[in-house]
Amino acid sequence: MQVALPRTQDSGKIQEQVHKQGEHVQSTLTASQLKEDKIKRNRIQELENTNSFLEKNSDTLKQDVYGKQSGGATSRHPFLGKRIDYNG
Repeated sequence: MQVALPRTQDSGKIQEQVHKQGEHVQSTLTASQLKEDKIKRNRIQELENTNSFLEKNSDTLKQDVYGKQSGGATSRHPFLGKRIDYNG
């Protein structure tokens, strides 16, 4: 009987350690999933912000692009017509 008590205490300690290890693994997994969810939410918010910005500014961007295309003949090109020194 004297030999059996320490062994039962040891088995109880081991069982408790295994149980705590499972809890630790579960809490770590939960923390990592929460972190991933937060990152995904931030990405979605950034994409929505970008899309809303593009939607708001699409008219002005189109006007700028079309304005540059139609006004390209009247505006001066920075390199065309410049004198080039070949003598170096």
